[in-house]
Amino acid sequence: MSLVFRSIPDTYRYSSTAREAELLTGILGKPLSGNSEPVEAYESELARYFGAKHAVAVSSGSAAVMAGAAALDLRPGDEVVLTPTCPLCTVYPLQSMGLVPVFADTQPTNFSIDLDDLARVVGPKTRAIIDIPMWGYPVPVKALRAAADAYGLPLLLDLAHGHGVTVDGKPLWTYGDVATFSTHDSKILSTGEGGFVLTDRADCAERARGFTRFGNLDGVHLGINLKLSGLQAELGRHRLSMFDASLEKRLANARRVLDGIAHPVVSELSVVPGGKPNYFTLLLQLPSTETSERFISHLAQWGIPSDIAKYGCRPLYEFPLLRSFARDCSNAKRLLGTITTIPIHPSLSEDDLDHIVRVINVFGTGSSR
Repeated sequence: MSLVFRSIPDTYRYSSTAREAELLTGILGKPLSGNSEPVEAYESELARYFGAKHAVAVSSGSAAVMAGAAALDLRPGDEVVLTPTCPLCTVYPLQSMGLVPVFADTQPTNFSIDLDDLARVVGPKTRAIIDIPMWGYPVPVKALRAAADAYGLPLLLDLAHGHGVTVDGKPLWTYGDVATFSTHDSKILSTGEGGFVLTDRADCAERARGFTRFGNLDGVHLGINLKLSGLQAELGRHRLSMFDASLEKRLANARRVLDGIAHPVVSELSVVPGGKPNYFTLLLQLPSTETSERFISHLAQWGIPSDIAKYGCRPLYEFPLLRSFARDCSNAKRLLGTITTIPIHPSLSEDDLDHIVRVINVFGTGSSR
């Protein structure tokens, strides 16, 4: 049967339900500030679900990165090491705090920092290491944790895509001193806009909370207002109860697509040993940048979007605002140049998933059958 064009949505967005409307209506008229009971209850639920001692809810994923940096007591002029495959959304908050990004290459087959290159860039001004696993795929975090400890540096994990990712049966976030998350409308756990910070360190939690609440208004500690509202927190509590089902559906959709792929040059990005993706998206890898570009164009012709094309993904130092921080990160450039994202979120139908498989399998054949 010939292919028929289908427009595949790139992300899953929750549909409002009668239950959500009832919950939100029920708290109208009550205190809804970032210090209100709904926010405190949401933070307690986040900590319980993800197994953290402390959770701090904030207004966005970028706010979470800022709160994470404050949690580590980073100051203007401090250098932070991170990979150039992360989004601009990670670097901009750091720069706004006067921190200096120092790019280290990724490993050849995953988004974690290459430890040999880490050794080249760590210097006397380095104050933290930030690792940014992308698109819900795990990274070999245990080796990086050991390296951070050897350098005497804290490890911050920016897990905007990483809700529910595990390594060796443990939540990925637990390997960091601090972990930051986004709950933007496009994420697996969504409050429209929002984010949160997880940590087991009481000192980090105290600094993160204070920074996001005007430095506790004590006139001693600097801070701004990055709190989450009570309405968003109540929505987050409800959607957290559906989180496991969402992960299960994403895994099932990923398996359906992967089991159907028969193309000889298309494969899933390798999953690190012991790691379990959350399948925020499915990552497929091609043998070369030229092939990947043709593949992404082929997918787009049949209505299948790609984050690589949507966001113009390339090493961040190639963007004008970050050219002064450029380093040769060949692994990162090749990694971004040979992958694409495939939507597999819960709102896709079986026909959508079958369409994705058929389109992948006819790549380069000149056929629509």
